[in-house]
Amino acid sequence: MGCKVLWLNVALLSFLMICEHVRAQCTPPSFPSRNVVMSESSLSAQSFPDGSTVTFECDTGYKSVNSRASKYVTCEGNQWTSLELECTKKTCGSPPDIINGRYEIEGILFGDKITAVCDTGYMLDGQIKYRWCREGGWDGRHPVCEVVKCNAPPAIVNGQLGDQPWDSYEYLQVVTYKCNSGFSLIGSSALHCSEDGTFKPDPPKCLDGCPKPEIPHAYRIGGKPPPYKLSNLIDYKCDTGYTMKGESHIVCTENGWNPKPPECIATDAIDDKDDTDRTSSSSKCLFKFSFYFTIPSVEHLPTKSIGQNMKRCRLERGREWERESYNTLTYMG
Repeated sequence: MGCKVLWLNVALLSFLMICEHVRAQCTPPSFPSRNVVMSESSLSAQSFPDGSTVTFECDTGYKSVNSRASKYVTCEGNQWTSLELECTKKTCGSPPDIINGRYEIEGILFGDKITAVCDTGYMLDGQIKYRWCREGGWDGRHPVCEVVKCNAPPAIVNGQLGDQPWDSYEYLQVVTYKCNSGFSLIGSSALHCSEDGTFKPDPPKCLDGCPKPEIPHAYRIGGKPPPYKLSNLIDYKCDTGYTMKGESHIVCTENGWNPKPPECIATDAIDDKDDTDRTSSSSKCLFKFSFYFTIPSVEHLPTKSIGQNMKRCRLERGREWERESYNTLTYMG
């Protein structure tokens, strides 16, 4: 009987020891809000007996907020003690300046990206455009912005460059063209190396003569039809209801039309401009030097000199009398 009691006591004690062993252990600790990870020596363990100690360190790209904070936690029963260590993202600091360029910065903390952008007329040397903030700072090499270059400008028929061409030209460098004798240059004589590496605008053309003038609301009354060679001339007249601005007679020269082709402007547009200067419904006279004055009536001509070179008198809207030029115009004072 005594042996049975002893055996039962031993069995009970063993059971209690097993239960205590099961109860007094901790699962792997985790503190995700503190941006930390367990040290490598503790990663493989699945459970930690009472009294076990685990070391933590900052996750990649993070640093300790307080360098004196404890990095250890201890298993007490089946609970871990509090962790003092807390980590925050590392900073890479402001990136260095780029000559003839700049960075577009999204942020300067771990994982952030910056983009290299060159000034107008410059381009990146190589394919490096983005840099990321890594554990050791900004990755990649510092970008370089090189000036844009253009190949030699295109040749033109019946013309050539004003100066000896170069193998390449830098951004905003200018080249000029000229035509051979007897040809007229049509277009811009000066081209510049643009930001996309091409010359702009399009190169000019050298024509044996002058292009046909395009003058809306005008028709030819003298001279020959196109094509126009050097020394050819044209006389123009505006359609009814339009007034000519410029010379009606133009001549084809080595430098193009001389003088430049005229314009035909709607007479109503001119009348509307004149109307803005009117202050009453009284009769007014228009001088060559755009001088207006009011006369009381049409029946009595002025007798006191107030101006010169009267070209016409406009008595009322829609009616006008053309007059020969007067040396003076006077009125009754």
